[in-house]
Amino acid sequence: MTLRPAFGVSLLLGALACAGSTGCAPGNTPGDAGRTDASGDAPGDAAPTAPPVRDLPVQAPPSRRVFDGVAREYLRLPGVTPPPNPTTSMATPMAQSTALVLRYRVDATPPRPARAVVVAMPGFLGGAAGFDPLARALVARSAATDAPVEVWAIDRRANLLEDLRGMDAADAMSDPELAADYYFNESLTLGGQGFSGFRDASDRDLSPLSEWGLAVTLGDLKAVIDRVPDPRDHVVLVGHSLGASIVEAYAAWDFDGVAGYRSIAGLVLLDGVLGGSAITEAQYLTAGSPGIGGFGLPAVTTLRAQGPYFVALPVLGVAVQALSEISARRALRDPGAFTQDASRDRLLSLLLGASPPPLSNAAAFGIAFDDTSCPLAFARMSLGAPQGGPLALRPNPFAPMEMVSVPSSRTERYTWSDAPAASPREFTSIANGARAWAATPTNFGEWYFPTRLVLDVTAVGDLRNREGSWPWREGLRASHGGETDVPVLGISAALVGRASAFDVVRGRLAPAVGAGRPRAGATRSDENGFRSLHVPRLTHLDITTADDFPENPVPGAVLAFAVGNTRGTVTPTP
Repeated sequence: MTLRPAFGVSLLLGALACAGSTGCAPGNTPGDAGRTDASGDAPGDAAPTAPPVRDLPVQAPPSRRVFDGVAREYLRLPGVTPPPNPTTSMATPMAQSTALVLRYRVDATPPRPARAVVVAMPGFLGGAAGFDPLARALVARSAATDAPVEVWAIDRRANLLEDLRGMDAADAMSDPELAADYYFNESLTLGGQGFSGFRDASDRDLSPLSEWGLAVTLGDLKAVIDRVPDPRDHVVLVGHSLGASIVEAYAAWDFDGVAGYRSIAGLVLLDGVLGGSAITEAQYLTAGSPGIGGFGLPAVTTLRAQGPYFVALPVLGVAVQALSEISARRALRDPGAFTQDASRDRLLSLLLGASPPPLSNAAAFGIAFDDTSCPLAFARMSLGAPQGGPLALRPNPFAPMEMVSVPSSRTERYTWSDAPAASPREFTSIANGARAWAATPTNFGEWYFPTRLVLDVTAVGDLRNREGSWPWREGLRASHGGETDVPVLGISAALVGRASAFDVVRGRLAPAVGAGRPRAGATRSDENGFRSLHVPRLTHLDITTADDFPENPVPGAVLAFAVGNTRGTVTPTP
């Protein structure tokens, strides 16, 4: 059964409503997280005894791993230096002025020359690991050819604010419960230090984030693209969700008189479209605005003075990201085991309307993210189905006019039937979805997504902000709309909902592919100049997390676009 989101866009953008962290998050109650019970029974009613605190050495995650001939490497490159917050005078620490990349390539020494380097920008609350399944598929498909591709997934600098030491310890010891003990049970310290808690969005120490908007994000992106020799012939820029708006802005951005599109070979937009209308100067500077989806955004002056410096999911907060990463590790390590976790269960109770029944690790992860039960449209994957007990429809707690399908028993033991067993086959297996959420040394999500980046995206309009305009004065130099001459591929899934949604992008481009490019002269009515593809069965996350199998058209379409719009080979040395 597949329940299509009726209010997907409002769910995605409504996530901006809560800008807090600890105040919105499930509590860090010690004692119940991470106990595996063979019976699957819930913990008793007696107050749990606080477990003893133990200490382990800090574990450094490996910067390189290999999966079936695909090497995955984590790179830290110099980024741009933002200005200080003009109200607090606090500057970004040098260690955080860093461009981060998760690089995928054919495992070979020395590295094989690449035909294309696919540079991928994640979306709202997204980290580089969200591209893990798609990246591995693209590299693996191209490995046997004389034109292999690399994928460089961007991990925005806000990921450096995350304390991932608990995840690193869990990975080093192959024990997800170490992460639960560190973040939620208060029973593990690392190198003598415990988890200090999730950050607060009004924390003055985070005030430098007020300057981490589009100019900084695109400056970091350019620093990455500049590491590729002859990028105009080799770099294909991909954006997913809000990342699609960001990469389209890159193409139109003015970098000291040179348009961004001149340094790329093509654009790929995955289930995301820049709206094209802009807030006013007064809204941006002083008044604030309805934002996106009707949820308010602060004016930049308010943001600089008091925050909120980052955005988080309403009610769920930042902790939901850490809980998801722990649940993914459990589903990978022992999918059939039943693990008791009070913090996770409090979160699931919001969805189920009651305390959850005994759930296998795979079922806990699946129910949280499957398209029939996940309450947030932008977080859905088609993962399979729960089994072992009855299901019932109930209103989505975040969109009451939509129904979700959830376990209705509190005592039956639920396991999971994986995506390949569904008829018709669903797209993302538990292993693929969980592997993306559990990727190291980065992660799937961005715990502290800068509010300024969302604000700036609402202000760039149709990407024609000429010199002297108020957006230009505020550093929003997306001025080359109408000139972008690269070929474009748009792939829509459940959130965008239709291929015609990309028509607004078509109208913001140069009329034809530019001279000197492999498909020069192709007009926007020609698929060589502009192709839009709609895959209605794909959820918003399936488009990057789905398994590589014949019914999934995304890897083939992206690879053909990348190879067809680049020329020769290059050996990047980042």
